[in-house]
Amino acid sequence: MEHTIFGLIKKRGEIAGQHKLAMKAADTLKADLDAIDRALVLCGYEDDPKGIAPRGKYKQLFGRNELKLTIINALRVAPVDDETIAAQIIAAKGWDADTHADVLKRVRDALQRAQKDGHVVQDFGPDGCFWRLSV
Repeated sequence: MEHTIFGLIKKRGEIAGQHKLAMKAADTLKADLDAIDRALVLCGYEDDPKGIAPRGKYKQLFGRNELKLTIINALRVAPVDDETIAAQIIAAKGWDADTHADVLKRVRDALQRAQKDGHVVQDFGPDGCFWRLSV
């Protein structure tokens, strides 16, 4: 039982140290936000700076034009839906299934851009929506 207590004491000390560092980092970020808010007001920004939505860091999954070319290559084989394209990409890259939603969103966005550019067209058939290369 003593080993358990000493192990828990050690672990608590480690976590308390990590928490202290995280709080210090959070305080620094808060000070930076306050400084930027003051600068916005000085520059004439009239809305509430706290209303600006926080942004996360963009996670780059594909190289330049990689997604577009992958989609076009998939559509050269046969017309397919966006779910199938996303599943093919995940399988080819060897990614976990938890990336499916993110990859699917990016595939859909890329298909919309390709449709606007005239590279692909959307077909609605009895089996649902399929994408194919434009002729």
